[in-house]
Amino acid sequence: MIKKADVLKRLNSLIGQELTSKNLHEALYCEEKDQKKLRRFNFGTHSYVQYKIQHDDNSDIPPFVDITIPGNPNTFRAELIEKEGQMIIHSESKINFYI
Repeated sequence: MIKKADVLKRLNSLIGQELTSKNLHEALYCEEKDQKKLRRFNFGTHSYVQYKIQHDDNSDIPPFVDITIPGNPNTFRAELIEKEGQMIIHSESKINFYI
C-alpha cells in the first residue's frame, strides 16, 4: 500500500493534466516495485484506481473528483476545471474525510 503522503505528492504532480484513468495509474504506480500493477492496467486486466466526478450545474461549487485506491482507507479529492471538453485537475489533492 502506498503511504498517504506519497499518494498526495503523486496526485499533486497531475495538476494541469487531464483526468484520465491512465494518468492516475501512471502517477500513482511510478515506482519500480509497482511496475507489475501498471503492466496489468495497461493490458486491461486490472484497474487499481477509481474516481468519480462530482459536478452540479445548479450550484456555485466547482466540479471535483473523488479518487479511491483499493486497500487505502482514504478518499482523495481535487478540484477540476473543464477546458475544451476535458476535465483538467486544477488544485492540490486533499484527503476527504466527509465520505
